[in-house]
Amino acid sequence: MAEKPIAEKPMAENDTSRGFDEAEVSARLTDSVTGVDGVTGLAPGLRDMVASAAARVMRRSGSEPLRVEVWRADEDFSVRVDVHLDDSRPVTEIVDELFAVIAVDLRAAVDGAVGDIDIDIRVVSRRR
Repeated sequence: MAEKPIAEKPMAENDTSRGFDEAEVSARLTDSVTGVDGVTGLAPGLRDMVASAAARVMRRSGSEPLRVEVWRADEDFSVRVDVHLDDSRPVTEIVDELFAVIAVDLRAAVDGAVGDIDIDIRVVSRRR
């Protein structure tokens, strides 16, 4: 089965006019994802790490807090999660729960139709 490529997040897109507040939905999913047993925290994505390095070079203060990123293209949604896990549960079990939590919360958080949901979960580390 061929996997669909993960949609890239548009640089400047605000979709509040169609019942979607990117920051609010991202914050809601962040709370849900970090509440899953076995998830010890979120990790910065590559884009965040580059931004943080640039901020340090320019002597600016820290970047945005770590969070799950959600963005929309028409009725379809993309979700990116970079996580650290512990070894209290099998990775497949944790990932299955993450997919379920994200799908349920996203549908509950969005006012209107929800098409396809592309979820990109990257396990950055696994600790004992």
